[in-house]
Amino acid sequence: MTFAEAMRGAGVQSLAVFGDSITVGLNASAPEKAWPLQLAAATNIGVVRNRAVSGTILQGGMMADGLPRPDNGIGRYREALLRPDRADALAVLYGYNDARYVGAPQSLNAEGFLRDYALMLEGLLAAGLKPDLIAIGSPPFPSERGLAVGSPGFAEQTRAGFERFVEAVKALATEFSVNYAPVYEAMSRYPDGALNSDDVTHPNDAGHRIIADAFARAAVPSAGAAYRNWSTRPG
Repeated sequence: MTFAEAMRGAGVQSLAVFGDSITVGLNASAPEKAWPLQLAAATNIGVVRNRAVSGTILQGGMMADGLPRPDNGIGRYREALLRPDRADALAVLYGYNDARYVGAPQSLNAEGFLRDYALMLEGLLAAGLKPDLIAIGSPPFPSERGLAVGSPGFAEQTRAGFERFVEAVKALATEFSVNYAPVYEAMSRYPDGALNSDDVTHPNDAGHRIIADAFARAAVPSAGAAYRNWSTRPG
C-alpha cells in the first residue's frame, strides 16, 4: 500500500509537512506548485499544515561556530507536529542541508542525522502517530554544481558523502515501518541540473512535481538494512 492509498483509506483530512526551504516551497513559481500542495491536491487533502523552516537542518549538533543550527528539526518537532491541532498524516523531507553541511564533521554528520532522526520518529510514534500515515523522503538530488556551491559550510560535499544521508533515511523507514519516498532516486534519473531553479540549490516546478509524486507513491521498504544494522550506527 502506498502513502497516498493509506491516506485515502483512513479518510485523512489534514497533512503536516516538515523540513527546510524546499518544503517551504522556495522558488516554486506559485504556492500550489510547491510539492506539499501538489501532494495534497493529488490525494484530495484539504488542509496542509506547513511546519517547514528555511535554512534548517534536522540535527541538533554543534556547527562550526559552536552553536546548534537555529530551528533544527530535532529541537522543534514536538512543538511543530504534536500540538493539539496536529494533522492526521505527516510527510517529512529533511536531510538536504544536513548532507550539504561539511563545516563541522565531528559534530554534524550522517551518524548524528541518523541518531536524531530516529529519536524524532520514536517520539512521534510514542505520541500516537500511525506509521502508515507517516512518510519520510530521501534528501532531494543536488546537481554537481549544487554540491559545489553554497553559503559557508554548505559547499563541497562529495556525492558519496551526500548519499550516506539517503541511505540513512531508507534504513530508518525500514526500521520504523514508515513509508519511504525515494525523492533522491526519482530526481537522479533526470539530466544533471534539469530540475534546478535559477539559484541552483532549490528545485523548479518540475522538481517539486517529482517530489510530490515520490511521496504519493511512498511505501514501507520491503528489504534492506535497518538502522540498527547500519554500518556506522552511533554507539
